[in-house]
Amino acid sequence: MLIALAATIALAAIWLVALRPKPADVAGTPAAPVTAIAPARDASAASDAANAKVQDATAGDQATTPAAGATSTPATPAKAAAPAKAAAPAKAAALAIKPAIKAATKREVPVLRDIRRGKVVVMLFWSATGADDIATRGVVRDLSRHHGKVAVYVIPLSRVGQYESITKGVTISQSPTTLVIDRDRRVRSIVGLTETGELTQAVDDALLSRD
Repeated sequence: MLIALAATIALAAIWLVALRPKPADVAGTPAAPVTAIAPARDASAASDAANAKVQDATAGDQATTPAAGATSTPATPAKAAAPAKAAAPAKAAALAIKPAIKAATKREVPVLRDIRRGKVVVMLFWSATGADDIATRGVVRDLSRHHGKVAVYVIPLSRVGQYESITKGVTISQSPTTLVIDRDRRVRSIVGLTETGELTQAVDDALLSRD
């Protein structure tokens, strides 16, 4: 037993001294050649430069080229905006409502009666097919009557000829046309679409002329 143990120790000592592999001598290892790195670096730089040129050359196309499967629609030049139609200036004219009520047409009688009673009369000549006409009719119907001091009439444009005694001297050639008549039989004509503020101001001015 002692002999075997001694033999094992002896073999271990021999392995440590003579048979164990020596570490590699790093200091003595020749360095990798530097010239092998430079060509690779130059090749990489050249590749980057070439890629940059390709990107510059195709940059403009990438912004306008449609994706696969997409259809390209040519841009339609914007149409110049039509100039806004100038609002027709309000016109003032003196009405000559001379005929007696007995000589007036059936439709004129109530209007002439209101004028002679000193009321401000608002007459709208309109067409049911026009958008501006419909909007103006709404404004006229919502107009304040000032406790009976204002009378409102909404009349189809086709019947304008039945009010000649009232519209004499006033041109009514299109719809909507709104007339505001004060007690002195002076008329303010508003041609085209009117708004609440504009019509209210015209009525207020006519009411002031009564005081």
